[in-house]
Amino acid sequence: MAHGLSSPRPHSLLVKRRKVIDRAWLAYIEDGVEPVGLSAEIVRSWRRARESFGVDPTIRRALRSLPEGDLEERRRRDPVFRLAEPVLEEFAQRLGSVHHVLAYFDAAGWMLSLQGNPGVVEGVSDINFAPGACWAEESAGTNGPGTAIREGRPVEVFASEHFVAAWQTWSCAGAPVFRPGESTPVGLVDITGPWEIYSPQALLLAKAIARNVEARLAQAHAVRDEVIRFAFRSGRGSSEPLLAVDTEGRILAANPAAAARIGLPSGRLPTDLRDIVDPLRAASPQADRVVEWRDLRLLSQPVLHDGCPVGSVLRALVPAAAPAPPRGRAVPRPVAPVRWSFDKILSECGALEAPLEVARVASRNALPVVISGESGTGKELFAQAIHGASARAAGPFVAVNCGSIPAPLLEAELFGYEAGAFTGGRKDGNAGKFEEASGGTLFLDEVSELSPQGQTALLRVLQEREIVRLGGSTPRRVDVRIVAATNRELRPEVAARRFRQDLYYRLDVLSLAIPPLRQRVEDVPLLAQAFLEQAEAEVGRTGLRLSDEAVAALQGFTWPGNVRQLQNVVLRAAAMAPGNEILASHLPAEIARIVNSPPRPARPDGDGPERQALGARLERHAWNVARAAEELGVSRMTLYRRMQRFGLERPRP
Repeated sequence: MAHGLSSPRPHSLLVKRRKVIDRAWLAYIEDGVEPVGLSAEIVRSWRRARESFGVDPTIRRALRSLPEGDLEERRRRDPVFRLAEPVLEEFAQRLGSVHHVLAYFDAAGWMLSLQGNPGVVEGVSDINFAPGACWAEESAGTNGPGTAIREGRPVEVFASEHFVAAWQTWSCAGAPVFRPGESTPVGLVDITGPWEIYSPQALLLAKAIARNVEARLAQAHAVRDEVIRFAFRSGRGSSEPLLAVDTEGRILAANPAAAARIGLPSGRLPTDLRDIVDPLRAASPQADRVVEWRDLRLLSQPVLHDGCPVGSVLRALVPAAAPAPPRGRAVPRPVAPVRWSFDKILSECGALEAPLEVARVASRNALPVVISGESGTGKELFAQAIHGASARAAGPFVAVNCGSIPAPLLEAELFGYEAGAFTGGRKDGNAGKFEEASGGTLFLDEVSELSPQGQTALLRVLQEREIVRLGGSTPRRVDVRIVAATNRELRPEVAARRFRQDLYYRLDVLSLAIPPLRQRVEDVPLLAQAFLEQAEAEVGRTGLRLSDEAVAALQGFTWPGNVRQLQNVVLRAAAMAPGNEILASHLPAEIARIVNSPPRPARPDGDGPERQALGARLERHAWNVARAAEELGVSRMTLYRRMQRFGLERPRP
């Protein structure tokens, strides 16, 4: 669809259309003559611009801009923009060659991003169509973004349909973004280009991008709603009025006492209560508060997701009887501390930022998590970090490799068995991994390898929160947080009917993908040094160091075994190196040859200029390979191979 923008209508038709609109615009601006032949939304917008907002049609630039520093803060605090960014980047790449730009605005008309054709980006900057500028109708008159927000529906503004003359060089198409079930825009997608190459497909593409953002928004809202409901379930054993609401006052869960005491006929909080418990209105949005409402004192506890309040759990404060002491409870078993925490996850590149952020979000709730990544990328490290930073850190962390247990024994391993359940079992029976992990986290590694029977049993546990041992009939309650890991994407497994779809949706509430080491080349020296320090203790040596050529060889290798392979290579080198300095020659041959192979000599007729150009580009980016690769439009590994081919090396300090 994006490529269709490069096929505009015949120019003569555009000129004819513009002349008609020019005459209507002049008559309206100079004499107030009612416009004829224009769409209803354009006529309404001209009236608003002239009669309600008093916009000057002769201004040269959009007048309102955010103070320095406020743009980043506005982006940071806009959850819809954060969800929209990946979608915008994907579509902007398609627009770069078709003389258009793609802009995103918040609900108040402030531009948060602008991408696309560089020449058009520079051209529209003359009218301050740039990030940080406000294009709401109140200040900029009729324009695609501002008018679409005001109208609450997609709008196209062609050339002199703009109320301000300076904007008439351009045509734009704006499509609002809506939250699920709401009619007020929360953002807007706009496509703008020169009026001479107007294409009716611009509006279709803007709407398609907006729908894509809405789909991501709906998915995120489903997760946030589940976070709020989980917070409610954690306290629902109380007989006091208890309910959970989102920041819009929508009631997601309530116990019978709340329904009887507060009265919830509409599914929303009464307006006066919603206003005082909304965490976004509080001076300290993340702090618990006691509020007075009618004849009740309520404890309002904010529910956080992704570091921001998304709702509240409300509890009526009434005297409660002292809890009875526990009866017949076994002495808690000692819990071995997890080995890994977030501060042990080392990275200096951006590839781990997104999975780390999801992991930190996961540590603040108890929703199921799926961690995907190739073997050796550190999936269990992430799982332990999530557990260790969560409210369950004092409970057990139990790991099970679903791929290493024979299918006939997997259910017994997970759910336990009663005495006499099968030959060879312990005569008194045995608790399974779910019971062992109760109160903590169960890490299911290689979850894609679960047998169909195991998948069915796991789904039942997730639904009922109880297990039945093999050979038994008595349900046993378990309180377990599931973190699953897989080196095979589950969605294709679902499509191939090898993994249950309903189980996939139960597990994949929060998901994160750990990139392979070949996509984290900048992290190799940092990881290698950390592994070297660990290796010294294992091999009984001190003062070991990696030479520059050894680091270069490690960075140039593709690491099919990922971080685990790097750790083993460093351990082997620490044991084998005769001196304190580890050279490339002390590394396995397939790694050492990366720096031992002489660079191919440059050909005077071709490689010489290419080498110089590549070197100049790297210099311009201070030898930051990631930024240079992004500008060239190639992967970092491709750029490293070109550097090796031309014998280019980062200058030593």
